[in-house]
Amino acid sequence: MGVRTGIAIAQATELAGSAGVTPITAEHDPIADSMALGRVADALQHQISPLVAIESLGKRLWAGQVLLEPDTLFCDLSGVTHLFEDEAGILDATGRCLAELGWVGKLAIADHAAAAWALAHYDVNDPVISTRGVDDLLHLSVNALRIESEIKHTLDRLGIETIGALLRLPRGGLAQRLGDGIVKRIAEILGEVEIPLEVHHAEQQHLSSHELEYPTDDLEIVMDRVGRLAESIVASLAACQRGALRVACRLELVDRAPLSTVIGMFAPTQDQQHLHCLINSSLESLRVASPITKITLSVLQSGPLRTQQNALFADEAFGLGDNAVSDRSLARLVDTLSGRLGRDAVLGVRLSENPLPEKAFRTYSLTDHRTRKALRRLPSKQPARRKTAGERSTFHAPRRDDARRRPMQLLRKPVRLTAVEKSPAHAANPFQALPPFRFEGALHRVAFAWGPERIETGWWDGPTIRRDYYRIETETGNVWWVFRELKSGEWFLHGRFF
Repeated sequence: MGVRTGIAIAQATELAGSAGVTPITAEHDPIADSMALGRVADALQHQISPLVAIESLGKRLWAGQVLLEPDTLFCDLSGVTHLFEDEAGILDATGRCLAELGWVGKLAIADHAAAAWALAHYDVNDPVISTRGVDDLLHLSVNALRIESEIKHTLDRLGIETIGALLRLPRGGLAQRLGDGIVKRIAEILGEVEIPLEVHHAEQQHLSSHELEYPTDDLEIVMDRVGRLAESIVASLAACQRGALRVACRLELVDRAPLSTVIGMFAPTQDQQHLHCLINSSLESLRVASPITKITLSVLQSGPLRTQQNALFADEAFGLGDNAVSDRSLARLVDTLSGRLGRDAVLGVRLSENPLPEKAFRTYSLTDHRTRKALRRLPSKQPARRKTAGERSTFHAPRRDDARRRPMQLLRKPVRLTAVEKSPAHAANPFQALPPFRFEGALHRVAFAWGPERIETGWWDGPTIRRDYYRIETETGNVWWVFRELKSGEWFLHGRFF
């Protein structure tokens, strides 16, 4: 129907509607994706091969990759092929295993992990069993090498689209022009270098359930049973020296569909009382329309407990102004707020590499441990932009020690300003470059201005955006952060100073 990853939801809905299909829209949850892939890996370990690995990713997207999260499983078939008669039998058994879980996979078997990945992602046939080695790979796109987008762009300019065309070039020249990375990828797909695979290990299941003797909707009784189940869960976690990070509570009802709630933690915990309070707070927000017959607590995600102590006396009462506030206090605060307000209401902030101010940071839930771990692996510093000849005297970027380098309030979306006069083509100073403009029904004239500071995006981010930013003070005393879009010449308000 034309729906593809990355397009606007409104456009996807329109395309689906024109085909007579009513789409279902749900918020993307990378944690749920990771957990689902883990369940598939567990099933393949039981039914296909004991050596199953989830693909490892780099810090940057590969060419042709949309999301920076794994979507591929590797199975080592050494010593198991005879159990299924032949390789075709393995593919049939894998297809049945996925179907039991409600999934359909693109399957490929090859001599090396890199070749199998390439065939599974870019060969038109499904499934694929490689019998000719390298000859089966020559027609595939160079994206099958898992190369970076910049390298793919250079190969496109050279007219190299397939692996076969790339292999005809000398590796020495490729390394000199494109770096050692592409040479390593070629060696991997030819089987000269093996991809290191980290075997997936299923996490021990921590689960406890209680079936009520009589169905009840008495919240006090339910809370008491939840406390007993929490005690059992904590004992199971203590046996393997781990703490709970994500706990699910499932309520089975009389003549109604079961209700479930999931609680995420900021840090691994074995505190029974803390778990009990979080689960109780979550259950209070549920609308139980029928008596409860069974309660089940399960640990969806756990982690090793921290062994370091931040202070000499761990039980000492700390004040908010004390720098030695313990991690336990912070974790409890985040857990409590997330439990009452929702996990998407208590967020952390991390800088990104995007030069646009509105995209210069990303937020994430503090109780989504896997997301936090993945973000820590990403670079947070933006690379310095090289200055062109003559730029030093034209653009005036504020110093890092300038208190007004960036506004206190950044608008979520820049607001267009209506200029009442045209900007001079060649202004003698920054003041003349900013014309009087109207905003919120009032006329504003610029009294003082600092800038311009040019901010622009790279070619790899799509259509180029080029802006000249100014810090201005109007005659009424307002101090704003505005920019002029160089392509259209229009002015926008992007932030306010206080």
